[in-house]
Amino acid sequence: MPLDEKEFKEKMDEVKGKLQKSVIVPEQLTRKSRIKFRCYPGIGCFTKCCSGIRINLTPYDIFRLKNRLGVSSHDFLLKHTVPGSIDGTPLPIVVLKLEDDAEKSCPFVTPEGCTVYTDRPVTCRYYPIGMAIMKKHDKKTGEDFFIRIKEDHCLGHNEDKEWTIEEWRADQESDLYDEMNRDWMEVVLKTKTLGMVELGQKSLDLFFMFSSNLDMVRDFIFNSNFLDAYNIEPEVVTKIKEDELELLKFSLRWLRFTMYGEGDFKVKTETRQLAKARQAVKVKEKMELKKQAEEKTLAKTPEEIMQEADKGE
Repeated sequence: MPLDEKEFKEKMDEVKGKLQKSVIVPEQLTRKSRIKFRCYPGIGCFTKCCSGIRINLTPYDIFRLKNRLGVSSHDFLLKHTVPGSIDGTPLPIVVLKLEDDAEKSCPFVTPEGCTVYTDRPVTCRYYPIGMAIMKKHDKKTGEDFFIRIKEDHCLGHNEDKEWTIEEWRADQESDLYDEMNRDWMEVVLKTKTLGMVELGQKSLDLFFMFSSNLDMVRDFIFNSNFLDAYNIEPEVVTKIKEDELELLKFSLRWLRFTMYGEGDFKVKTETRQLAKARQAVKVKEKMELKKQAEEKTLAKTPEEIMQEADKGE
């Protein structure tokens, strides 16, 4: 979540005051900061961090997991997710469905470890380092910083293996996931910055579809008038038709464009004119209906008005 400098200082003071109850170490880290951490089969706490957690799934998480399991987007969502929303926003997403046991275990974890480890979600890759963005009052861009999560049960912090944050993130492929989700995250951060902004149902439906169901996105792009509405180079169309990863990246760029106008998509002139004409017709129809309703009300006799009042109309 983006914080300005004042908010960041207040948040860190709050964290320091609750240190005894918190798992967040109140220390602002950079990519060059050094930590000691190692997790491996055989350590006493192995897989203990893989239960009782909420894992929001990003578009690239779902892409990797569904392909790892060899299932469609629809089947993956149906079997492995439950609906949720991103904290501080009305944005709908899916959350990894945990096992219905006392520990609320991850369905992909066994005593031997994670069965989808090379394709695990980005939330798992971040641990034990969280990332945030601090925004200055007078700047639109943000500066990344990192925090360390140190839970009582985790013994990995007692290991001698030392990393810079940059080395740890590279080892976990966190930067790859961040890059693939970059346009999606910009939509999330923009919405959080604006607070509980009012978004229309169409925008929320589009966000949900583009966040979770690439099969529906493909159908939306290639089996509607989508390609007729934008000036998209033929080679780009070929690329997103043949390469699913390119389709994902393209779709998230468009999502950012359609929700917040950020990006270089060019709407065709005739499409823009048609949209304006349709909007004008809708406005005219709405005004006409309002006028008819007013005329109907004025034409009623006092007796008719009293009868409707008695009926509760």
